[in-house]
Amino acid sequence: MTQRRSNTLWKLSRTLFPPSPTWRSRTPRRRSSPTRFRAFNEDPILGPDLSRAIAVLNSVVKRHGHLLERTLANGLVASGRFDVLVEVAIPVTDAARELLLARNSAEDLARITIRADASAERIVSIDLVVIDPEVGWAGAYEVKRGNGAIDGRSRRPIEHDLKATRMVLPSYLAKRGYPNITRVTTGVIDYYGATGFSKELKIGRDELDGHFGAPVRATLDKVTKCLRDALHAELPHLFATVLEAIQHEKAKLQPGPAEIAAAHDDHLDTVLIEIINARPTGPGPRKPSAFMQTPRTA
Repeated sequence: MTQRRSNTLWKLSRTLFPPSPTWRSRTPRRRSSPTRFRAFNEDPILGPDLSRAIAVLNSVVKRHGHLLERTLANGLVASGRFDVLVEVAIPVTDAARELLLARNSAEDLARITIRADASAERIVSIDLVVIDPEVGWAGAYEVKRGNGAIDGRSRRPIEHDLKATRMVLPSYLAKRGYPNITRVTTGVIDYYGATGFSKELKIGRDELDGHFGAPVRATLDKVTKCLRDALHAELPHLFATVLEAIQHEKAKLQPGPAEIAAAHDDHLDTVLIEIINARPTGPGPRKPSAFMQTPRTA
């Protein structure tokens, strides 16, 4: 039952807002397929059924992040203004790395453009690259659910990669068929707003419509509500096997009539043995009689 219901949630999260034909033609397909709910680590205390149920819940939460990214790309393309690329491999060139290590100011770095085909230290994957060809603008974004703070050790590489991406993005897009990009930006789309990134870098869900000049926030909220409602509807089925397993274990541990009778006889035998083997005891101190008078002293 859990497996069947879990797959229902998986299919739902993939089909609530399917990508438009326009977006599909402009963006590469994900190479990695989502992990099914079959693989999970069984916790010895929780047991297999509860471990599986918790794995399903964690997976749905993780998929929500991917769903936000996908829905945002759909919404931006549907506005008729933007081209959108997803999971874009951007080179971090050696020159960009040296400029970052030199601790140049953000204002200085924003004015620098580096060739994307120069010697590269490594390749980074950027969640979304949004392009407005008409005005020569492009933005590179990481998309986060933002329901919890990202520790500084994890935030710094993301900030580093976004700064490097900003310097090579015009050159990279020129090779992708967008030669007129003269203005670029980078940022973190922080849906719930609690990632911990600076206000200068992150865009919260209340700021999305104003930032892009397109109504996308309502669509993100809608898909989030649909996923939450679907999950809540599945919870009774998801935990049904957990409750059944608990009841089954209790039934196995419950003693039958024979075990109860044997336990009662063992208890009587124990009591008799304790009485027979008890040490001899005297009558104990006597209580003072009510008729006894306390002698008076002269």
